[in-house]
Amino acid sequence: MAVSELKHSKNLWSRLESSREVVLTRDGKPGALMVSVSSENLEEIVVAVRRALFSQAVSKARTRAEADPVSDADIEREIRAARS
Repeated sequence: MAVSELKHSKNLWSRLESSREVVLTRDGKPGALMVSVSSENLEEIVVAVRRALFSQAVSKARTRAEADPVSDADIEREIRAARS
């Protein structure tokens, strides 16, 4: 759903009702995810989304570290710099 379509809130709510999530786009590129929630499941959905985002960030960091590993000398240098 394009951001410009948000002005038509009836369309948004009906799409959320039917598919439970809507991807918002800007210039045809995904930019945000809207997820249908209720007062009963809001907190657990927020926790689940945060956990998923954290897991994704850790996975990306691991992939970068595997592609460009840090040497023991670099680690030692950083430790010494932090301690001084």
